[in-house]
Amino acid sequence: LHQMAPSGPCHSYYACAAGKGRQGAKTELEKLDLTTLTVEQAIKEAARIVLTTRDEKDKDMELEIATLAEGDKYQFKMCGKEVVSEALKWAGEQLEEDMEEDDDE
Repeated sequence: LHQMAPSGPCHSYYACAAGKGRQGAKTELEKLDLTTLTVEQAIKEAARIVLTTRDEKDKDMELEIATLAEGDKYQFKMCGKEVVSEALKWAGEQLEEDMEEDDDE
């Protein structure tokens, strides 16, 4: 990915975050080995990171995810609603497991 700041500098990343909650999202992204994730795993992790860093005071959200994958010749491709729904379900389960582990400690 390449990100150009409004002031002009351009930076290259395997992943980046922008907007509200970006610092927490960047921290979560740094924990992942992005060079070994499959596209399917990355979609699930993206959903988990959004749920983790989302401010609970915010209104309901609609998550959209797109990929640029080798299998699609690096063409921008929106993920279907079913794929995103499955990723959100997985992410919610992961967060619940993490909460249960924290309660046990």
